[in-house]
Amino acid sequence: MRPFILMHGPLVGPFTWVPVAAELRRRGAAVVVPGVTSPGFKPGTFWEHHRDEFALELTDVELDSGQALLVGHSDAGPLLPQLGPSLATGPAAYVLVDSDIPRDGASRFDLFENDDHVERFRRAAVEPYSPRGRLAPQPARGTEISQGTLREWPEDLLHEALTEVADTMVDVQSTVFAGKRPTPVNTFEEPIPVPASWPEAPCAFMHLSKTYAPAAAEAKSRGWLVREVPSSHVQMLLDPEGFAQELASVAEELLGG
Repeated sequence: MRPFILMHGPLVGPFTWVPVAAELRRRGAAVVVPGVTSPGFKPGTFWEHHRDEFALELTDVELDSGQALLVGHSDAGPLLPQLGPSLATGPAAYVLVDSDIPRDGASRFDLFENDDHVERFRRAAVEPYSPRGRLAPQPARGTEISQGTLREWPEDLLHEALTEVADTMVDVQSTVFAGKRPTPVNTFEEPIPVPASWPEAPCAFMHLSKTYAPAAAEAKSRGWLVREVPSSHVQMLLDPEGFAQELASVAEELLGG
C-alpha cells in the first residue's frame, strides 16, 4: 500500500488522524501525521509558518514522499498547494477531505460558502471565553455538552457532525481538542497563494458532510475523483476502520494502489 501523509487543520490537533493512521499501518501502509501549531501573533504569515513546520516534521522521516498521498482535512485543504512542493519529492497525489478547494490569493474565510459562518468565527474570537482575537478550540466556558451534540467552535458550527453518537462523545471531544492552543483569527483572514503549477499531481475529494457539498461539486467539475461518504465532518474519529478503508480505496482508484 502507498504511504500517507495525514494533515490536520489549524483549529484541531494531529490527534484527529491518529486512529486512522493506526488502521492504515495495520494494513501495511507507512503513515506520517505531521503536527503544526499556532504561531501566535508573530511576524510573517501563518501559512508560511505552517508550511515550514510541516517540512521540518517530515525531515529525517523514512518515507518515499514521491509515492505518498498528501491528505488534508477541513481547513488544511487550502494549504496543500504550499505543502506539496515542500516535500523532497512528490506527492504522488492530493486528497482533500471535507475541505474547501484552494484558490490563489483567497483566504480561508473567502472560501467559506456561508457568510454567517464567517461572522460566527469573527464573533467567537472576541467572546469572553477566548483570548481576544483568537479562536479557542474548546467549548464556551460553563457550556455543557448535550447527549446528542458536541458543542463545537464556534457556536455549534459542526453540530451536525456528532449527532446520535452519545457513547463516543467524551472520546471524540477529548481527541478533537487535544494538544491545541487558541488560534489567531488572522489565520483565516490571510490570503494563501496557490502555485500556477498546482495541482501537479492527481487529486481526489472525500465528501463527508453537507457543509462541503459545493466544494465536492467543484471538485467534480475539475474532473477530480470524488468519493461520497455521507457521514460526519469528523468521521475519521467516529469510524477509523471504515474511514481507513475508504482512504485506501481512494488511493487504489486514483493511483492503482
